[in-house]
Amino acid sequence: MRLPHRLFRPLPLVLGIGLLAPMAAALASPAGDALQRLQGETWVTRSFTLADLGITRTVLLTGFEAKQEFYLPVPRNVAIADAGIDFRGRYYKPEESRTSMSLAINGRPSYATRVEAAEGDASQTLKVDVRTIVDGFLRLGVNWVNNSPERICAYERPSGNVLAVEPDTRFTYRFTSGALTQLADAWVALPARPTMIVAGKRLSKGAYDSAWRIGLAMEQAGRQINVRAFPGVGDSIDTQGWQIPPALAALPAFSGLAAGEARHQIRDAAEVGALMVLGSGAATGDLLVMDAPLRQQMNAALDALAAQMGGDADAARALSDWRGRQTALAADGMPSHMVRLATLGARPVIVLAEDAGAQAAGAFADAWRNVLSGRNAIIDKADQAEATSRTVIHPTQWGGTNPNFDVLAKGDWTVTMPLAALSADGRLPTDIAVDLAVSPSAGRSAPVATIYWNDTLLGARRLNADGHPERIDARVPSYVLALNNVLRVAIQRQPYYDGCNEAPQPYPVQVLRTTALRTGDARPDGTFVGLLPLMAHQPQVAVPEAYLADAVATLPRVVRIAAAAGVSPVRAEFVVQGQGAFNPARPFLALQVPVDGADTRVSVKDGHLRINGKQSPWLDVGGLAQASAIEVASSHGQYGLVYQVLGTQPALGKPFVLNRGDLAVLGDEGPVAWSDGSVAANSDTPPESSGFLAEWRRHLSWGVPVIAFALLLLLLLFVLAHRLKRRHDKNK
Repeated sequence: MRLPHRLFRPLPLVLGIGLLAPMAAALASPAGDALQRLQGETWVTRSFTLADLGITRTVLLTGFEAKQEFYLPVPRNVAIADAGIDFRGRYYKPEESRTSMSLAINGRPSYATRVEAAEGDASQTLKVDVRTIVDGFLRLGVNWVNNSPERICAYERPSGNVLAVEPDTRFTYRFTSGALTQLADAWVALPARPTMIVAGKRLSKGAYDSAWRIGLAMEQAGRQINVRAFPGVGDSIDTQGWQIPPALAALPAFSGLAAGEARHQIRDAAEVGALMVLGSGAATGDLLVMDAPLRQQMNAALDALAAQMGGDADAARALSDWRGRQTALAADGMPSHMVRLATLGARPVIVLAEDAGAQAAGAFADAWRNVLSGRNAIIDKADQAEATSRTVIHPTQWGGTNPNFDVLAKGDWTVTMPLAALSADGRLPTDIAVDLAVSPSAGRSAPVATIYWNDTLLGARRLNADGHPERIDARVPSYVLALNNVLRVAIQRQPYYDGCNEAPQPYPVQVLRTTALRTGDARPDGTFVGLLPLMAHQPQVAVPEAYLADAVATLPRVVRIAAAAGVSPVRAEFVVQGQGAFNPARPFLALQVPVDGADTRVSVKDGHLRINGKQSPWLDVGGLAQASAIEVASSHGQYGLVYQVLGTQPALGKPFVLNRGDLAVLGDEGPVAWSDGSVAANSDTPPESSGFLAEWRRHLSWGVPVIAFALLLLLLLFVLAHRLKRRHDKNK
């Protein structure tokens, strides 16, 4: 059969394409192929411990049955993979009992074992079913049970068997870089120690202002910032562990990086561009403060790299394509107050405009963060929501654990409240009223409710337990306040056994929404705690001009001291002090800046740290290698904090809070000595306007004169009546 002639017409075209295909393949260079492969998505791994979440001490589980849940944050709208928990713990079993340990993830049992030995390692590696993660948290539950062979049902005696959960328990997960599509998720997915890239060692006032504010916001969220300058010619970088594609290693910009040296000194701008293309941590980070100098440096580095590829058209096209995908360098730039979720070297990065620090710090707070549901946001205003009442705040508005719970022997309700929210209007918590409804039980013993504030007992009382609301009033002393305040209401009741004939049953308890905090005007009393609400309101933060010239070294110091003092990253005013003394107009934090009219007790002179008393120095020490001091001072009617340094700047490696006294000496690990020279701080007794005796004093203050006047009037009436009677009798 003869085929139609029209079937042969496409044959020359097909043959031509077949001949051109090898030629096109020959035109594709190895460097171009390598650059194309660098444009795909990459896996991003996140790993953090309980210590990174603020649980820095070992958690001990004791008793016959102890439970503890740990909440591990994950991004809400990101598909994560390969999630796992490396549980670290150790048990001690000096008493004979049927002891068991079980671990659960999001309420589902993941591991259980019986404990037989007297002491041993309880560590386990758990896989996480990511389908069970809801509401942006993963719950790790630990259950420790000791069943004693002794028949004791009238009371629960203490048990010496202990399970210790270590703070190095680690949670790890990963996700693809393209899975992050929202700023809110990008903030939650930041590592425990994020890296912030700035233009260089010297910054403008605007860039420095944004950098310390967003760094402070991360510090208050439990993350410690690492500041790094964008690399330049002459900088030395760590190249250990790098894997550079062989096709790129032949190019001049990549050859030096692939030499296998432990450290490499950057020779030209093209090598900086190569670092960006490779996604090196030296040139990319988790956050960028994008000012004009940083943008110019990045573009210049990529231009220099493109110039070296002029002889390889395919590699030049691949680099141009890669560059077009870098949304951190978008052609439209960064408008004022903009925050953007961008890509730099296949890594997700949060980019801030030079003037967006205060707005971003407010928007990424817990109250507003979920509003940032896109990749870009122009934030003109983001501040802490003000309470509807200046005198009453309801702790239940911050959520906390379930307010409805059953209690067999012990149970509690906890909520965490940031000080910035409690003192947003310059007031301070003074009293608390906890409202409870407790159902009756079969036992005759009345349950006891106890109020704790940051593990300090504020008050307790026996409850009627009749199902009706009951109130517990307690005073909140200033010394219990911290940057993050944990309110815990504990209920303890005696289980009913009926002579071991009945199994004890739990009974319901509810913490009512009418539970309230009463606040009062903050009055500086010369202590760190007395200044906390003022620092959280609208303080001034003053630094010398030298800080801007050494931004990489000074930014972590400003962030750490501001966090310790409770400074608001949103409302604070940033002041760069030139020549002369700083004259504060509001409550202030002055870092290595002379304060006009301040009567400070700490002086740094001739290599000595001197703390002056009223008549003679309290301390005069020389030869200290790394030390600094911070104290409460006043200037022209304004209270504030003055920070001074002796010798080399201390590292201040760990977060801390200024919550004791009015003077602290700081070392590398934080405060090493405290002093309290304030009489008001040493006396935190209830004010005269409160208490049982105060009520009597108020009544007696006006009651005694009234009673005396009434008695005098009665006496006069009696005398007058007696005289009238005598006159009447005489007339008769």
